[in-house]
Amino acid sequence: MVSDVRLPWAKSAKQAGCHPLICHMLDTAAVAERLAPLLLRGKVQSELEAAFGVLGDVWGWVAFLCAVHDLGKYSPTFQALNFSLSSTRLGPWAVRDLEFVAKPHGVPRRVDTPHGLLTALHLQELLVSWGASKRAAIMIAAALGGHHGHFPAGEVVAQARREVNAHGERVWADRRTSMVAELARLRGLPDPRTLDWAQVELSVPAAVGLAALTTVSDWIASDTSNFAFSEDEVDLVAYVKVAAVQADAAVDRLKMSPWSSPSGARFEELFGQSPRSVQEVVERVTAGLEGPALVVVEAPTGEGKTKAALQATAAMAPQFGLAGSYFGMPTQATSNQMFAVMQGMLTRLGDPTTVSLVHSAARDVLAEPSQIGLDEPEALDAEAQAWFTRKRNLLSVLGCGTIDQALKGAFRSGHVFVRLVGLANKVVVFDEVHAYDTYMSTLLQRLLMWLGALGVPVVLLSATLPSSRRAELIAAWQAGYRGCYPQEIDVPTASEPYPRVTVADSAGVVDHPVEISELNRDRVIHLEHVPDDGVVDWLMEQAAQDRCVAVVHNLVRRATETYAELERRIKELLAEDRPLLLAINGTLPTGARRRVERELQGFFGENGARPRRAIVVGTQAIEQSLDLDFDALITDLAPIDLVFQRAGRVHRHCRDAARGRLTVAITGVVDTPAGPQFPAYLRTVYAPIVLMRTWAVLKDLDRIDSWTTMAQLVDDLYGEQIACPRGWEAAWRRESDRLAIGQHNDRAAAAESYLPQPHTVETLSELTERPRALRTRKSTGRKR
Repeated sequence: MVSDVRLPWAKSAKQAGCHPLICHMLDTAAVAERLAPLLLRGKVQSELEAAFGVLGDVWGWVAFLCAVHDLGKYSPTFQALNFSLSSTRLGPWAVRDLEFVAKPHGVPRRVDTPHGLLTALHLQELLVSWGASKRAAIMIAAALGGHHGHFPAGEVVAQARREVNAHGERVWADRRTSMVAELARLRGLPDPRTLDWAQVELSVPAAVGLAALTTVSDWIASDTSNFAFSEDEVDLVAYVKVAAVQADAAVDRLKMSPWSSPSGARFEELFGQSPRSVQEVVERVTAGLEGPALVVVEAPTGEGKTKAALQATAAMAPQFGLAGSYFGMPTQATSNQMFAVMQGMLTRLGDPTTVSLVHSAARDVLAEPSQIGLDEPEALDAEAQAWFTRKRNLLSVLGCGTIDQALKGAFRSGHVFVRLVGLANKVVVFDEVHAYDTYMSTLLQRLLMWLGALGVPVVLLSATLPSSRRAELIAAWQAGYRGCYPQEIDVPTASEPYPRVTVADSAGVVDHPVEISELNRDRVIHLEHVPDDGVVDWLMEQAAQDRCVAVVHNLVRRATETYAELERRIKELLAEDRPLLLAINGTLPTGARRRVERELQGFFGENGARPRRAIVVGTQAIEQSLDLDFDALITDLAPIDLVFQRAGRVHRHCRDAARGRLTVAITGVVDTPAGPQFPAYLRTVYAPIVLMRTWAVLKDLDRIDSWTTMAQLVDDLYGEQIACPRGWEAAWRRESDRLAIGQHNDRAAAAESYLPQPHTVETLSELTERPRALRTRKSTGRKR
C-alpha cells in the first residue's frame, strides 16, 4: 500500500534526514526517460526497442527497469546500515531482522550484502514469475544489479540467495514485489504480470545500453543538487510530477543534446577552404554509406587527414542518428591541438556546442555534483564522483582526447559498459594507428570488435600503416559487426596503391584512390648520417645559415645533454648571431609544457611567425604531437615509419627553393661489422630488431624519392622482407627471437584484461569480472 512504500529509505544524511526509496526510484525513472534518447542512439537504441517492443511502451518500461535498480535496498542488510532510522520508519515487524544484521558497533567497514546483488536476486525471480525466459531474466537482473560497476555472476547471486538474513526471506520479498507494482502504477504502466514477457530477449548491445542508462540515471538522480530529499508524508502521485520537472532541469544541465552539424556537412562549408584530394575522397565515400562502416585513411603527413575525419564525422553522425564524435589522439598535445581545430570549426560556424577535452591533464570539468550516492551518513559513491568530475567528458557529444581514454572501453573493469555506451552514440576517430605497440594494438583490435558489434562508425588515420596491420584492424571491426571471429574475415589485398581511402562495411572492403597534393608530390628527402658527437655541430651549422631546425632524441637524457651543450655554445656567440633555443619533452610539468607548445606553434605552426634562426630540442613530442614545420631535422634512429613521421615535420606546410633541400639527418647509431649499436636503455623504447631492420634499409641511402617509396619500405620492413646484412646474423636472430617472445607476452597480458569477443558473451559478468593480476613483464619496446 502507498503508506508502506514510502517508509524504506534510499539515501540518508545527518542533517538532511532521508530520501525514501520509492522517491529515488521515481527520480531515476524520470531521469532515464529523458536521458535515454540522448545517451542511447544507433544500434544500442534499436536493439533495446527490439527487445522491449512487445511490451508496448518501450521507453516507459526501460525507465521503469532503470528505476528498480535499487530494489535490493528494501532488505534487512541495507536498511540496517542506519538502524535507528530504519527501526523508527519501518516499525516493529522489521526490528528483529534489522537487529540481526546490524553492523556491530566499532566495525569500520561495511559488512552488508551489496544491495545491487540483492536487486539481481529478486528481479530474476520476479521476471521469471512474470513469464520471462530464464536467460532474459538473468540478463536484465544483471544489467540493473551491476549499477555500482560490476555485473553479478551467477554463482554470486546463488550465494546471496542462501544469505537469508541479508534479504529477509519471503516477508521482505513480498514487500519488495508490492513496491515494484506500486512503482508501475505511479508511472502509469499496466500491471507487468499482464504482459508477454516471454517474448523479451536482450542482445548484448541492448543489455550494455540498459546497464549504462541505469547507472548514469542513478548518478544524476542521486545528486542532491538535482533531487533534494523529500518530506516524510510526501504525496507520491504529486511527486511523480515534481520528479519530472527536476529531471528536465538535471538532464538539460548535462548539455548532451546531439550536435546539429550543417546540412550536408561539406568540407568547404566547415573549414572555409577547398578540399585536397584525400578530403574530397573521404567526403564522397562517407556521403554514400548505407550503414555503419570502418574508414581507413592512409596518406602522407600534411595532407589534411584530421580535417577529413572531422568532416566525415559531421556527415556520418546525423546520417546514422548519432550524437556526435570522439577523436582518440596519440598524445595529450595532439589532443589539445585537435581540440583547437574542432573549436575553430565551431566558431567559424557560429555553433555554441562545447567540445570536451578528455585526458588525464585536462581541466575541463563539466559537472561537479554535490552529494552523490548517500547510501548511509557520510558515505559517498567514489566512482560516481569520479565519473562526474573527471571522466564524464567521454559522454559529451563532441570530445577529443588521448586514445587511452577510449581503450579503457576494451578492459574488463568497473563501469566499462558506461564507457562503451559513451562511444556507441558517436562516430569514433583514431589517429596515428600505426604508432601503438603490441599491447595497445591488441587492445585497439578488441575495442574495434566491440565498436563494430555496437554499430559504431569508425575512422582510422595513418601516414604509414603496414598492410598486415591494416588487415588486422579491418578484420577486427568487421568481425564485431558480423558477429564472428576475426580469423573468419578475409580482408583482400589493397586494390589501390598508397595513398588510399578504404571503406569496410557489411558488404565487404572497397579501396578508393587518392592523389598526393602538390606539397607532397615529388617530395625528395635527402638523408645524411651524423655521429653522436657531431649533433650539436650540425645544428649550429644549420642555424648559422638562418634556418630553423630541430633534433628529435629517443631518450630524455640525450635531449637534456644536447640542450645543455647547445646552451653553452650559443652563449659564446654574439647576441645578434644567437639562434632561439627551445626544448620540449614529456617530462615537463603540464603547465610548462603547454606554454612551450603554444610558443612552438606560434613560431613553427602553419602561418607561424618564424624567427630568423632557431633550434628546437625535443623527443617524440615533435614526432606526433605538434603540427610544426622546420627547415631541416636531425633524428635519432627510430623504427622506419617513425623516421618518416618525423621527416613530415620538415617543409610540412611550405616547400620552396628559399628553404633549401629537404634534409633529414640520422644519428644515434654506430655501425659495426656485427651489426649496429644503439644508445644504452633504448631497448626500453623500441625493439632492437626493428631498429636493425630500419638501419639495414636506410644506412646506404642518401635520398628517398617519394611518399609511395616510403610506404613500400614500411610494408617491406614490417612484412619481414628486409634481408639480414652479412655479419649481422647472430644479433639479427637473437633480437628477432626477443621480439617474438615480447610480442607473445604482450598479447597474453592484454588477453588477461581485455573484454571477451562480443559474440561469445553469455553472461554480463564476463565484462566486469576482475582480471587476474597481470604478470610482470619487461618492456620490449615498440613492437608490431
